[in-house]
Amino acid sequence: MEEAELPDAYAGAGDERYRVGAWGGGYFKREEGGDLRVFPQGPDGHSARLDDIIDSLNEQGLSDPYLLRFPQILENRQARIREAFEAAIELYDYPQPYRGVYPVKVNHNHIVVSTLARAGRAAHFGLEVGSKAELCLALTIDLSAEALVVCNGFKDRDYLELAAHAASHGRRILVIAENPQEVDDIIGTIKEVGVLMMIGLRARLHSEGAGRWLESSGAKGKFGLSTMEIVEAMEQLDREGLVENLRALHFHIGSQVSDILNLKEAIKEASRLFCSMQQRASGLDILDIGGGLSVDYDGSRSATDWSMNYSLHEYARDVVYIVKSICDESGARSPTIVTESGRALTAHHAAIVVSTLRVVGEHEPGDYARHDTKAVQIADLKETLEGIKHENYREAYHDAEQLLNELILGFKMGYVSMEDRAVGECLHNDICASARRLMRNARKASGVVREDIKDLERKLAPKYVCNFSIFMSAPDSWAVQQLFPVCPLTGFDDARGQAATIGDITCDSDGKLEHFIGQGKSEPFLWLPELEPGQSCLIGMFLVGAYQDVLGDFHNLFGTAAEGVIEVTGEDEFRLIDTDEGSSVESSLAHFGFSPHQMVRAFDRKVDRSRSRESVQDYRGAFLRVLHGNTYLQKP
Repeated sequence: MEEAELPDAYAGAGDERYRVGAWGGGYFKREEGGDLRVFPQGPDGHSARLDDIIDSLNEQGLSDPYLLRFPQILENRQARIREAFEAAIELYDYPQPYRGVYPVKVNHNHIVVSTLARAGRAAHFGLEVGSKAELCLALTIDLSAEALVVCNGFKDRDYLELAAHAASHGRRILVIAENPQEVDDIIGTIKEVGVLMMIGLRARLHSEGAGRWLESSGAKGKFGLSTMEIVEAMEQLDREGLVENLRALHFHIGSQVSDILNLKEAIKEASRLFCSMQQRASGLDILDIGGGLSVDYDGSRSATDWSMNYSLHEYARDVVYIVKSICDESGARSPTIVTESGRALTAHHAAIVVSTLRVVGEHEPGDYARHDTKAVQIADLKETLEGIKHENYREAYHDAEQLLNELILGFKMGYVSMEDRAVGECLHNDICASARRLMRNARKASGVVREDIKDLERKLAPKYVCNFSIFMSAPDSWAVQQLFPVCPLTGFDDARGQAATIGDITCDSDGKLEHFIGQGKSEPFLWLPELEPGQSCLIGMFLVGAYQDVLGDFHNLFGTAAEGVIEVTGEDEFRLIDTDEGSSVESSLAHFGFSPHQMVRAFDRKVDRSRSRESVQDYRGAFLRVLHGNTYLQKP
């Protein structure tokens, strides 16, 4: 069997276990005392303990699960991206500016959109929209006069007409044609409404992305025009006298592009296409390279699905250098560079904090001495347990596996009793626990352990049941197996602990976390504090600010978490800008068409009035208390 390293979470304490320094991006750090701190303005700014923030929310009468938002992180992320491009523009003497736009689909929350718009106003930061609702949202936001509103997505007449009118009222609207039919529709709207708009064409590049969303890009992508369709669209615009309104080429090779080589190939291809198009459309002056800028969720700095093998500055330098080199070589005018980074802007700003409710599956030594057993495998298991030691623990583990399988088979066939099976399972678990203890000692001495013995940690890992819903708070961890950093808020330096997994409180077997960040790969458990009966701890899930808000669903009618918007004002000083207690039961029901008022009336009609008045009042009071209360579990 192959020798393998045990994961960092098993090997050490503190940052070695949870890799906060790797994924935190300078916004989250472990302090010397072993607690977690947030640095919303980056590593050189003021910080606060997350545990203190939770205490403050508790004092406000709120209860977990908590969604924590840090608008200062949004501001800092936006500034870092802009500064990276400005540095690259200065380095390569690039003649045109950089313009960032935020794709609001990534997180529609008002505090997110308004913070990014306000912080980016001086730099003419814009918005990207993909639906009529998002366009309405964008038209209410205070952007600078030069800021772009990029209109993507499938469009009907209402969408295009609203965009045209917005352009006539001074908004810098850029309408992107996603397919040949939209070229017709855009031309038709301009002619009927009588308002000229900036037009862009979205190219379906041959170059593909990398990582989890690879299949969404390339020649088979859902959006974009082929090269021939671009040629025909330009000819059509020329015939209609609108080719001078063709201002932009846009492409997008997918979200979370983990490998810089894929990005570079796409930028090269798009730059060549841009230069060729500019020869036929002299007004073409914008290259929108879309999104794809990754977030290093696992801290591995690699080309894995949830990481990135490049830095922000490397990304900006590559974009600017490639575009300038190809434009200079082709004799084309360099374009304004636009990016639609959403994940990279928003992921770091939000975290979920949950409390543990109970521990399920924790090993306890079996009580089997009082049972009279007859199966020969029981005697062999007892002998194996008594004889297990450092020299033979692997063999003992394998023997226990075989003996238990024999017992289970015998039980299925009817010649092993339920008591024998029960005692056999207890003995098997005790042998596994002893083997795990000896394995850990061996690991400390040698640094390696065989992969089959490593499976012991997976088998014996208990599940910490926590007060939240995976499907509402982190749906991508279930839907696309995304890895989010997870760690306790305190006790990093506690040498005690155990390998464990996490479960939520939904009635769904998929409501669990069983994959955690490691060194470039996922690990099947997380190191968590050992808890006494009735004891609880706080666990954080980080980098959940992108998509999770808008994708969350009401599985089991668990609603939104209590929310706190926090600003750190000084060292260990912060203020709660806003709070929300989260969904009530009645609001969650109303979301699906159940009127709370009608439900109370229906309840009253169904109450058994033959019962005592006190019984009816108690029943009705319990119903109303739950109906008006929070959807999550309340601690006594």
